[in-house]
Amino acid sequence: IIRVMEQLSLLTIVLCALLFIVLGMIWIVGYNVVKRHSPENLPKFYLLLAVIRIVIVLTVAGIYIVYVSDSMNESKAFAIMLAVMYTAMMALTLKLKH
Repeated sequence: IIRVMEQLSLLTIVLCALLFIVLGMIWIVGYNVVKRHSPENLPKFYLLLAVIRIVIVLTVAGIYIVYVSDSMNESKAFAIMLAVMYTAMMALTLKLKH
């Protein structure tokens, strides 16, 4: 994993981490709001936010790979990093709210 991350700049890693922190915070705050005001809509909220999160992550990946990445190795490293961060975000938000 360290060798893979050497392909990416520190700025890229930090910006992606911030993206996932924001997505996770939106999930936690939104979950609390929906649970407080309309708990029967929690499944709809979960599905809607899951779709929004994956669309945002795939859009960021596509933009980076098409416009920013200089090589195939850099593109692979970015995709691996996004997958790991997405998995970590999902695990943490589900653990915090279930």
